[in-house]
Order: sequence, then C-alpha cells, then structure tokens
Amino acid sequence: MLSTNLGAHGKCLLNSLRSYRKSPATCTCHLSTHTTEVNKLRYELFCARRGEVESSQLPPCEDCLFMHALRANYQAAIWRRSLQSQPFVANPTDCGWMTDEDGKLAVNWMRGSPAPDAVMQLLSCKCVRSCELPKCTCLSNGLKCTDMCRLQTCQNKAIEEEPVAQQSDSESDVDDIEED
Repeated sequence: MLSTNLGAHGKCLLNSLRSYRKSPATCTCHLSTHTTEVNKLRYELFCARRGEVESSQLPPCEDCLFMHALRANYQAAIWRRSLQSQPFVANPTDCGWMTDEDGKLAVNWMRGSPAPDAVMQLLSCKCVRSCELPKCTCLSNGLKCTDMCRLQTCQNKAIEEEPVAQQSDSESDVDDIEED
C-alpha cells in the first residue's frame, strides 16, 4: 500500500502513485460506489446532484490527486530523513511544486487544464461592476472570465490572439516560380 511506502525513496514512487489513483479506497471514502476511478466518481457525484454542486464538494480529479500525492511523498521523505546528518532531498519542482514569478515555491495543483476547452468556455461568473476576489468565481478558481460571464468588460478576460495567416505550400511554390 502507498501509505507504508510514502517517503521511502527520495524520488517519488510513480508506480505506487499510479495504482493509488485507481484504488477503490480512494473512491469509497466519498460515496458507496463500485467506481474505482476518481474522475468517474467526480462525474457520478456531479450527475447525482444534477450539476448543483460546488467544486469544493467533489473529490479531487485524478491529476490533482496525483500532484497532491507527489507533495505528500516529498514531505514524508523529508521527515523520514530528518535525523540523518546529510539527507538526500529531491528537487521540489519534481515533486508537485513549482516556482512562482518571484522564485518562491508554490503548489502545482495540476499539470493540465481543469476541464476540456469546450467546458471551460461555458463557465461564467455573475459579477456586475468588476471582477474581484472573493466574489468572482472565475478569479477564485484561478480561471479567466469567458464570453458567458455577465460582465463583458473586466480585466480578467483572456486576451485573444489574432490568428496568423499561414500560406499554404502551393502558394509559396507559386511565389518561388514567379521570382525565377
């Protein structure tokens, strides 16, 4: 089991962590279900509540759970070696942490996007005058405001880049011929 191996090695136990993500124990602590995959459990809970559920009421997604386990393993490894005179300490950025703009350690909550892009475009806040913490649900979840948000002139909207016109290969071949 993962808990007895936690912190046993300086490097994170990726195989143990991968098996833990699909552990029945991970899912049964939230709901009596036959589901053994965390993401499916999140979906079942979301559907059971007909979508009327805050993200904080759901278990973490598989990616967030994995990153949390990496950080827990890192901390446990430090504690296991606390009495050694020169303990090996892994690089925290390899174990669920990242450095922020100021060079300080910060939690790396997930490696990918929190949801598919199509779902992200459906999220919205109901801000009226300005998008500010803690009232703006987009900001409080670390997201950019979308076209679905009530306020369309906030500072939290994603900046859309203009697509660069690309020449097709056939057009560039024509240009080459004309230059000769």
